[in-house]
Parts: sequence; structure tokens; C-alpha cells
Amino acid sequence: LVVGQQATIEGDVISVDTAPWAYDGNAMVAISTADAGTVSVQLPARWNLCKAQPPGDVQALKPGDRVQAVGTATAPGELVVCAQPGHRLRKVE
Repeated sequence: LVVGQQATIEGDVISVDTAPWAYDGNAMVAISTADAGTVSVQLPARWNLCKAQPPGDVQALKPGDRVQAVGTATAPGELVVCAQPGHRLRKVE
């Protein structure tokens, strides 16, 4: 992942933490990827400020689920899904 650049990752969910949404923080989904190692996918609490479509039921994701995320790398090992209409976090069948 290159900070400031768009990235697409695919991997397995390690953990899901939606507790930060309670205080307008970012929910975090940790994903284990083959290429980028463990990536923390950040999902902002205020989706009305995002250009991306809101993700589905994030709370329904569980460890081992295969997912794809498209977003902006904001730090090493961190991807934010929000800034572009094509950004997303979705389960892969």
C-alpha cells in the first residue's frame, strides 16, 4: 500500500470492531492479505460525509469471511473506505 494512493485488497477477516462508531470514530476491520499483510480497513461513522456507498451489515462480518476492500491508503497497513464513489468493503463469495 502506498500512502495517499487508491488500493484494492482481498483477504480474510481477522476481526471486526464497530465500537468506535458510538463516539464518531472509525470502525475497523482487520484483514489478512497475501500481498500487503494485515491491513486495518477503516469505516467512518459519518457515511453522509463519504462519497462511497455505505457498507452492508459490517457487524455480520466474522473472522474467516473473505472480503474485498477498495479505498485510500492513509498510513502503512491502513485503508479508508470513504473518499471515492467506487470505494467499498464487500464479502466475496
